[in-house]
Amino acid sequence: MRTLSLAALLSLAGSFQHATPLRRPHTLRALLEVTDQYGFVDEAATLQANRDRTGFPIAPDDLIARAKEVIVKNQNLQDPAVFDDSIYADNFRFVAPFVGGATSTTGEKIGFTKAEFLASLRSFDLLKAFPNLNNRYHAFRVDVFEPNRVWFQTRAKATHTGELMGAAATGKALELPPEALSMTFNEDGQVELFTVGYVIDRTAGNTGGLGGAFGYFWGTGNPLPFPECQPFKGSLQLRLLGALQKLLPTPE
Repeated sequence: MRTLSLAALLSLAGSFQHATPLRRPHTLRALLEVTDQYGFVDEAATLQANRDRTGFPIAPDDLIARAKEVIVKNQNLQDPAVFDDSIYADNFRFVAPFVGGATSTTGEKIGFTKAEFLASLRSFDLLKAFPNLNNRYHAFRVDVFEPNRVWFQTRAKATHTGELMGAAATGKALELPPEALSMTFNEDGQVELFTVGYVIDRTAGNTGGLGGAFGYFWGTGNPLPFPECQPFKGSLQLRLLGALQKLLPTPE
């Protein structure tokens, strides 16, 4: 039987162990939830409870439609004369796994500002390198705990037929792993927080488990020169822990 590393065992324990919840709606970090004895959330009841709690005025179906509208409008982002940047709030923030600053442990808000976000995207047009890029957006749903937030997923595919930051086209067909994204809206329907690039399954696709721009660079043989743009290998300490775990006797 293959031995699991200690880190993997801890992760599995966190996935399957669940404390006995209350049988009625209760407050958890100012969020409401309705769960049964197994920890399954009554999604409709929980969403409604949190809509009532926050007073957020946009209905779930309308909010999903708004998220899709933002995606469509982003197609014009490279042309400031056409693009309507009012879809993003003045206090807009953009956060990705390795973009937007170090993770705050004190509740401080992080991320690119609206101006930084737009300038960054306009300086790098991925479609020039991958003109047939298809993000394959799917699984749109409103967060039952945050009724002003829409989650969705991508499973992007693209062929490298154009120049990528000075690198010649390779003709490689890429399939990125599934990624989770979200948009958080204010009451006027403007995006206040946009999160992208969170890989759900790093074993899928052919970009080394990398999502976002990193996947396109690595997948075409042009990895950026830092560890985050390489397939996950783990720190020396983590690998040492795994090696030590294999030396422990296996319970019979």
